[in-house]
Amino acid sequence: MVKQRSLWFSRVLDGGPTVVVEQGRVLHERLKRARLDEDDILEAARSAQGILEIRQIRFAILERNGKISVIPYE
Repeated sequence: MVKQRSLWFSRVLDGGPTVVVEQGRVLHERLKRARLDEDDILEAARSAQGILEIRQIRFAILERNGKISVIPYE
């Protein structure tokens, strides 16, 4: 199968992780493509890190498995 032979082709088909918040700013176009909204990000941030506001997030990443990883500012 082509997908098994090429990492690039596999990523094109399956997608890769997508940054949806960068330096406390929401990347709205990426959120829209992922069919998410800010509330989804905040829910993940609250449950994982106790974060209450988008501006407290350095990065939020939509992983390939659908999970949102949140990296807060130190």
